[in-house]
Amino acid sequence: PNVAVHTFLLQVILGAYVSFKSIEGIEHYMLTVSLILILLLKELDDNEYFDDIQFFKPSEPVASKSAEESSPRSMMSSLPSITSVFQSQPTTFAPPAFSQFPTTNLALKKLQACFPGAMRNKDIVRRVTATLKKYSYGRSSLLATSLCCDEVNRDLEKEFINAYGDNFSMGGLAGFAFGGVTSFGAMAHHIPQDGSCLIIYGPHVGIDSNGTVGKINRRGREVSGACCGSAAAAAGYVSSVRRGAPKSPMPKRALDAQQYFVGSMLLPHAERLARAEETHVELPHALYDVQSELMLKIVLNGCKEVAGEGKIALLGGIQINTPSGVSDYFLPKKFEIRNNKGQLLENFLFG
Repeated sequence: PNVAVHTFLLQVILGAYVSFKSIEGIEHYMLTVSLILILLLKELDDNEYFDDIQFFKPSEPVASKSAEESSPRSMMSSLPSITSVFQSQPTTFAPPAFSQFPTTNLALKKLQACFPGAMRNKDIVRRVTATLKKYSYGRSSLLATSLCCDEVNRDLEKEFINAYGDNFSMGGLAGFAFGGVTSFGAMAHHIPQDGSCLIIYGPHVGIDSNGTVGKINRRGREVSGACCGSAAAAAGYVSSVRRGAPKSPMPKRALDAQQYFVGSMLLPHAERLARAEETHVELPHALYDVQSELMLKIVLNGCKEVAGEGKIALLGGIQINTPSGVSDYFLPKKFEIRNNKGQLLENFLFG
């Protein structure tokens, strides 16, 4: 009897709700419906039908309906009572076949073989935040990043934002800190009172579902594409210069100045890339070395802008972008902390 009463009240309230022509008071109605559902489930807790409830899949596809048939009033009138739903015999739940989804085993195997020591994003965040507590890092700290502008690189930033708040971006193409000393100084002036900063920087590289390094499966595209595209273009430029092509002249306009500097700064590593067994595996390591040298120069030139006893933590490495459904990885190559005089206080990786 109580079940019948609750069912009747639920249908009355839902009918009243759909009869309104505005959404004013929606919170009130949804709260009322929720409370009645709680009471109903409590009544059913000892009911034998409750124990038989299972997830199920309709045996036949649902045909499309006209606008009149799909109106709220028509839908309400066609709904079965809650009691009849519980008393019906469910069919067997059919989970989706995993073979319908692209495999990621090849990508992970390639990642482990080519980038040993790489850590999942959440694991590197956990390690970094735990380590920096020693130096009072937390919500009074400022996060700064110098990562490539490619959209696939935002996951790592989001993970660290959860720990330290919104980030100050210093990076441009391929992850180079094109913001330079000026951006570092601006960032330093944004650090909360008595706080410190953490700078995360480095290039990135993709691994697609076939295990190909230097490519990635992008949303809405049938075939994988270059990742990092800027790095691949720079590597092509370096290779052509090594074979005798003329160097590009210094740009006079900002139209594509960043890409010019990515290629030019990579030129000293031409032989290194040419000798590599897998160029696309060696490429992010070469880019990291160039970027790390640049970042240290920026820090040493701008460190005095950090006020008080503020510290400068540096986390440098290679982002590894993976197929959808698999966490991205980060290979740490530098993790250290310096004071606002630029002096090294502790090397967390090799100290």
